[in-house]
Amino acid sequence: MTINKIIMFILLVPFFLSGQILIPNVSIDSERIESSYLPEIEELEQKITQYIQTESFSDETYDFQIPYRISIFVRSIDESGTDRVYTCEAFFTNDYDQRYYDSQWKFEYSSGSSLYRSTGIFNPLTDIIDYYGYLIVGTELDAIELLGGNAIFEKANQIIQRSQSSRWSSGWRSRIADFEAITRNYRLRKARFFLSEAFWAVEDQKKDLALSKLKESLLLIQEIIRIRNKDKFTNDFIESHYKDAEYFVSALKDTSFLPLYRDIAPNEKKYFDSIVEKYY
Repeated sequence: MTINKIIMFILLVPFFLSGQILIPNVSIDSERIESSYLPEIEELEQKITQYIQTESFSDETYDFQIPYRISIFVRSIDESGTDRVYTCEAFFTNDYDQRYYDSQWKFEYSSGSSLYRSTGIFNPLTDIIDYYGYLIVGTELDAIELLGGNAIFEKANQIIQRSQSSRWSSGWRSRIADFEAITRNYRLRKARFFLSEAFWAVEDQKKDLALSKLKESLLLIQEIIRIRNKDKFTNDFIESHYKDAEYFVSALKDTSFLPLYRDIAPNEKKYFDSIVEKYY
């Protein structure tokens, strides 16, 4: 089994314990910023890490670990009274098959400020951390239960609603577009789950079931491409999972599903040809 596959099973196998855990890996790039701000930026990096470690990002049905990497690039810091307004770009990822880019993240922060979860007034710092955390957790839950991320996606939607009445409205048009693209793409959400079922069936030595679930997953991706071509999130899924083909050929001793892989990832012809040469 490949390293990626081992990681996938660590992420997807559920345990009925205390709650979801996001494992933070936070970095802040301040190359363009005056050096006098560096101590405050280092403090902010530590506080974001601590915030993610202490807050819950799930409904506590499952307990498993998900990497949560946040790479922040500070573009400017503007003084506004006692607070400072940070303007940033940021990437949020699970280090596997989810990647989100935010080009217009603005928030207030000054040295010594506390980070807290808001339940009423929109907080432009922690609510964005929560928002992308919920997207990552919700999508992971989709992979272990059919449409299992619904409750977590609703938490992200509540943040969207709070943001609309705040003065921190920049960037929300693209964030909402991404949210809708993720939550309304039921074919992709189901494809994630069926792919997981295929892996689990292989582990249970149920090869016929594994083949059936794998084909269901690939056919759904094929439908998405036929209807709307490749949207960003479907493309991320394909790029992260097309190499699963070798695992399934090896495990199932079957190549009947390879035409589906070739169809959804046509630029990877050499890779799929190499699989056939290796095993047949």
